[in-house]
Amino acid sequence: MTALTDNNSVDCGKTDTDKIIDAINSAKTVLVCGHVRPDGDCVSSALAMKALCEKLGKQVDAVCDLDNDKPDNLSHLRGFEQFGTASLEYYDLFIAVDCATAKRLGRFKQYLDDAAFSVNIDHHPTNERYGKINHIEPDASSTCAIIFGLFEQSGLIDKDIATALYTGLSTDTGHFMHSNTDSKVFGIAEKLTEYGLDVGSINNSLYCSKSYSRVKLTARVLDSIKLYGDGEIALMTITQKDLKSCGCKSDDTEGLIDYASSIRGVKIAIAICEQVGGGQFRVSLRSKSADVAAVAQTFGGGGHKLAAGCIIFGAKDFVEKKIVEAATAALK
Repeated sequence: MTALTDNNSVDCGKTDTDKIIDAINSAKTVLVCGHVRPDGDCVSSALAMKALCEKLGKQVDAVCDLDNDKPDNLSHLRGFEQFGTASLEYYDLFIAVDCATAKRLGRFKQYLDDAAFSVNIDHHPTNERYGKINHIEPDASSTCAIIFGLFEQSGLIDKDIATALYTGLSTDTGHFMHSNTDSKVFGIAEKLTEYGLDVGSINNSLYCSKSYSRVKLTARVLDSIKLYGDGEIALMTITQKDLKSCGCKSDDTEGLIDYASSIRGVKIAIAICEQVGGGQFRVSLRSKSADVAAVAQTFGGGGHKLAAGCIIFGAKDFVEKKIVEAATAALK
């Protein structure tokens, strides 16, 4: 992987690992922050970095701007119970993980602005390089993979940190099924298991521990799938009514888009989820070849070529029409 660095006022004769460790050692307090509505890689990389900073003797909090409760399938991670709480008004060092833009730090962006120093670690090609140290690897499968590469030789990684890194690696590769899974990914997974991970237990927590409410929601959403463009586009819609009737929250929609992607002949899968208050839909896109990041950027979003997202305002029928039109254009 090629890291794109842009380090201001930092000794350019050092490796990024050295620079980041120097930044941590120079701080007394650290805030690690991921993007709004965090996924598995985001939470896992934040908790891994928190643990790494703690091993260097720092007072650390790990947060994301959560619009709902924390994802239950990540409760096996050390530090999960405290995740999301900033206990201080100011931190010497701000470390952003898995977050392409400062705007997506949400309500925690002010901590970035106030901090004496900042580090930005990410794998999104659209990253805006807003840190004092920016370590960006657009070809990396996950931010957890990047963190492992940065700290593999540091002697700081232990079983708990390896568990977090494996979790993010697994979730951002679709449990090693997405096209970003390559020999490097399997090599990292192999090295992480050498820390004594209980892989079966991790996978059970991630993928085999769904609530009855989540299963009911899955059935309801599958029934909503519509096909467009000779079956090349699959669209699923999740409304607030669906969530309430099944006793679910928006976090319970994570991964449902994979069902649409698995339909034979589908090239672009779309999931739109109505947000609280109505008139606003969170849109997730997955593709087998078309550039859905470009589709998302049309609506002010972003992401990776084969996995992206955005927010679209409007009534459900309007949002469905607009996103299907954009996906159709992408296939051409």
